[in-house]
Amino acid sequence: MCTAVTFSTDDDLKFLARTMDFSFELNAKPIFIPKDFTFNSHIEDSSFKTMFGFVGAGRDVNGYIFADGLNAHGFGIATLYFEGNAHYGRKKKNFLNLAPEELVSWALGNVKSVSDFTDKIKQINIVAKKNSIIDAVVPLHWIVSDSTGATKCLEITESGIHLYDNQVGVMTNSPEFPWHLTNLSHYNNLQPTEYSPKKYGSFEREPDGPGTGLAGLPGDYTATSRFIRTSVLKEYISNVKGEYQGVNEIQHLLNTVDIPKGVKITNSKTNTADYTQYKGIMDLTNKVYYMIPYDNVVPKRVNLDADLLSKTEPVEFNIENDEQLSKLVNLLSKKLDVNADFDKVLSLLQ
Repeated sequence: MCTAVTFSTDDDLKFLARTMDFSFELNAKPIFIPKDFTFNSHIEDSSFKTMFGFVGAGRDVNGYIFADGLNAHGFGIATLYFEGNAHYGRKKKNFLNLAPEELVSWALGNVKSVSDFTDKIKQINIVAKKNSIIDAVVPLHWIVSDSTGATKCLEITESGIHLYDNQVGVMTNSPEFPWHLTNLSHYNNLQPTEYSPKKYGSFEREPDGPGTGLAGLPGDYTATSRFIRTSVLKEYISNVKGEYQGVNEIQHLLNTVDIPKGVKITNSKTNTADYTQYKGIMDLTNKVYYMIPYDNVVPKRVNLDADLLSKTEPVEFNIENDEQLSKLVNLLSKKLDVNADFDKVLSLLQ
């Protein structure tokens, strides 16, 4: 289970962000991949080389696998679970054959924009290949966006390959994307302002306190409710400017679908539970990746700048939890005599 959302600031910064909600421990971290790096697919006799450097949330499991990220051209992509609807086929000749979990790496390394993705995805065939870690074909669909704000979602089902325009800028999980758009019409009554007084015969009733305009906003963690909640709140959150304010506003939005440990049990026998392992925020304009893991409220910031792009080997960025960061901040504050100025210390850590 995951939620993805796009966001635009008043000064036209474009973002793609997501929560990564899963029970299996992914242990993802920000990882940079340089251009001219070769990925060997899990599909026999299939591989591809990157044309562009990129950074995203990944893990080295007999080769790097990524769940989301952005590249040097400001193109971003995130993959989300699509259980019960994803349907992939067999290997095909004259196509680049990939396992579902490999599409993000290919796209980040070879696609410049959503328009470019629309053209190049025609060369790709997603194969129903079992993932060795979970011993199953991973059912996925994808949201793509770029620095122009163009956004689409890709779903591969029994009825074929579908690349939908995503004007809402939100994506969750099953059912299929058009169903979620239709379901929005059931919530057209939601609004940020209070309702007007209403008459019942000659009796007039005032709204029952602040917040009545959003009475009925779904609050559970189903994919359908998270789609509605994110779409409605995204529409009405405050207008902001700048990278910092944009990231801050997105964090507050993602917090509304953040799943704490223990509240969404997927297997009562083993007490297995989905939870938000991390939040990923991609600044597609400034080409910066932010990761906020479950055990930290301070984002890890990775700037896809010229220095990083000049690297010729992958770079992995470690993530500290809050306790480690707090100790480090206190230590640096004392040594640098900055009177525990948190902003100054953080600037040194980045």
